[in-house]
Amino acid sequence: MSFDKMNKTLIYYTANRENPVFEQKVIDDMLKKAENIPIISVSQKPMDLGRNVCIGDVGFSYLNERKQILIAAKLATTEYIITSESDFLYPPQYFKFKPKGDNFYRWENIWIMWLADRKRQNFYRKRSTSDGAQIVKRDFFVAMLEKYLAPYPGWYEENDRQRDPRHSPYHRVPFTPISQDIPCVSIKSNFGLTYLTGVNNTPEGITKNLPYWGDVSKLRAKFS
Repeated sequence: MSFDKMNKTLIYYTANRENPVFEQKVIDDMLKKAENIPIISVSQKPMDLGRNVCIGDVGFSYLNERKQILIAAKLATTEYIITSESDFLYPPQYFKFKPKGDNFYRWENIWIMWLADRKRQNFYRKRSTSDGAQIVKRDFFVAMLEKYLAPYPGWYEENDRQRDPRHSPYHRVPFTPISQDIPCVSIKSNFGLTYLTGVNNTPEGITKNLPYWGDVSKLRAKFS
C-alpha cells in the first residue's frame, strides 16, 4: 500500500490550561517535526494552529477532551489521524510512521517527565502506552468515539465520578504496538487533567537519560 504524509492529519487538542509559554514551546517542537502534515486544532481559546476550532471555555474534563478529539476527527478527510497533546513531546519518527492498514496503532515507548515534583523531577519514569501518542484510522476513530460519547451529550466543567464513564474509549480495544527505540515524553506540569500516572517501578523503568532527548535536567529546563 502506497502511503505518504498527506494520508494523515495531525489533531491537536487542548483546554488551554497550561502555561502559555510552556504550551507554545511544545507546539513549536511539534511543528518543526511534523513538517507539512495538515493540522486540525480544537481548543478552548482561539489559536493560530492549522485549522482551528475554538469551542470556548466549556470546562476541563476527560469527556470534554474526547469530544474535542471527535470534533477534529470528523473534520479530517485523511485515512489516518495522529493525536497530539499540549503536554507531550514527540520524536520525528512519530510523524513519519507509515501505517500498514491496521485500525489502531500506539507508540509503546512512553516516558514521564515531571516539571515541579522534587521527588521525581530528576528522573524519567517509564509508563505504558498513552492515548496522547496514537495513530488511528479516521473512520474507525470517529465510530469508536461516537459510541463512547453517546450517553454524554453535554459539556462537563470538571471530572465527575457519577457521570464519567469508568473506562476510556480505548478500553479493551486491540491495537498494534509501534516499537521504537526513540520514546515520546509525557510532561507532568501540574496543570494537566491529572498529575499522577501509573509507571514502571522496576529499575528498568527509571533513568536520567533517554535516547534522542538526553539528560532529564536539561530537557526539563528547556520546557520549564
